[in-house]
Amino acid sequence: MEALPDLDHLETYKADQSRLGRALEHLAGDFPRPEGPFPPPYGVVGLGEGWWPAELLRSRFPDALARGTTFVLAGGYGLGRLEGLLAAAREESERVVVLGFGPEAEVFVPSSPLSPYRYLRYVLEATGEGELGAQVDAALAAEAERLVPYVESPQNPAKLLAWGLIERIPLWVASERYPMLAQALQQLFARVAKSLSIAPPPAALEFFITALEARHEQGDPLVAVVLGDDEETRLAKEVLTTRVDYLEELEPPKAKGPLPEALAYWYRLAWTGYYLALLYRKDPGDHEVLERLREAAG
Repeated sequence: MEALPDLDHLETYKADQSRLGRALEHLAGDFPRPEGPFPPPYGVVGLGEGWWPAELLRSRFPDALARGTTFVLAGGYGLGRLEGLLAAAREESERVVVLGFGPEAEVFVPSSPLSPYRYLRYVLEATGEGELGAQVDAALAAEAERLVPYVESPQNPAKLLAWGLIERIPLWVASERYPMLAQALQQLFARVAKSLSIAPPPAALEFFITALEARHEQGDPLVAVVLGDDEETRLAKEVLTTRVDYLEELEPPKAKGPLPEALAYWYRLAWTGYYLALLYRKDPGDHEVLERLREAAG
């Protein structure tokens, strides 16, 4: 069997033809800036790469469409829905701001597995939530200090987790404190690590008990990755202990508040996916076929 690449050796990073590692390292602060706050009240709706930031913002802006300003995060894969969505938004709202990479976008956000951060940060700045946005950036910067490639494996949590996920499937166990984080990680991991992972449905505890029952004695190659601490995640750990290869409880990020914490976890696991792709000798960046898919799906 061929030896796996060494994540502490420069040669390994030649597989990163798309230079996603550089984009990850410099992600905090890398987003388009609005000229200033737009008129409230605010609504936000997202498609494709913009769906998760829209969900994260739902606690602050519960309406998809608002009479003041509606932000449309047009992250591709609309399959004809964007045109109708824009028509409804323009009828309802005084101002509609379209972000994305298609012809409808007035604010350019390049297609990327890292674009959820950029959509989120623009909207925070554009709605007068710059202080919260700065907290998100500080959380990512704190994570980056120990996740970047020149931090060697024994001190690098993302590299260590990537090694643990070789030929295993992560099962994301996320606190309800972080809306749709498990689903966002499933999407991110597929795109960066080029690997399958599992995001449970809303009734997660039922899923953990039933879905793994028939084969847990055969030892399915699953790793439960726990993000956050609440009653449900504690119960999930009890259930999963005998149903997965092992359970990895991630150290809490150095952040305060659900939104900065969620982005810090997401960022850490983006690095994990990056390193796992390199261990499989894959470019962590996008394949050309994704560009063709985005063109076809609109």
